[in-house]
Amino acid sequence: MPGIFALAVMLLAILALCGSALWTDRHYQRFDQIPAHYDFRGKATRLAPRTTMAWLLPGIMVAMLLGFLILLTVIPAELQNGDPSSGLILMSVIFVLTQGLILWLLHRWARAQA
Repeated sequence: MPGIFALAVMLLAILALCGSALWTDRHYQRFDQIPAHYDFRGKATRLAPRTTMAWLLPGIMVAMLLGFLILLTVIPAELQNGDPSSGLILMSVIFVLTQGLILWLLHRWARAQA
């Protein structure tokens, strides 16, 4: 079972991901569609409905964090190699940073539309 600190970091990551999805959906209401895909240069190559894209990746990330936590509680400690807390913390931080990158790309795209 992961430690209290790892669970706290995961909970903060879940709150940040859900908050970013809610903020994205409300902040970009002037657009019916927002980018769903970017190329290597950061240029939007495909658009999708705003609400879908605002919640899709944060929802997947939250589901993965919760799934990882469930696996950590179900798998016996003797089958786990080391302390799982570091993995949970690393996943949480990477997901929040990934969402930050996506929001930065979305902001650049929205500025170019004005």
